[in-house]
Amino acid sequence: MTNRRCPAVGQSGSPSPAVSVLAPRSLLTLFGAEHGLGGVHGYNQADTSDERPERVALIQRLTWAYLRSAFSSEDTHWAQARAALEQQVSPLGQIGSK
Repeated sequence: MTNRRCPAVGQSGSPSPAVSVLAPRSLLTLFGAEHGLGGVHGYNQADTSDERPERVALIQRLTWAYLRSAFSSEDTHWAQARAALEQQVSPLGQIGSK
């Protein structure tokens, strides 16, 4: 079933929201990741099937760097984190920005 509110890129010709917005945006794509990394929905729930520690740590570092830079125009953590990911020999993902 196609979800018209959140179409995948190329699905029904609708652009991804991460691509079509006018403000600066970044999109992290993880290679080999499963559908969801879970979240906290309730006590003792395990809604993830992808618990690779390296991937979880990457998301934690990138989220922290992005938020720091979003709240301070002088902060360089986001640029440094992006560069570090791009320089890896076998990166776990890629970041696209516009």
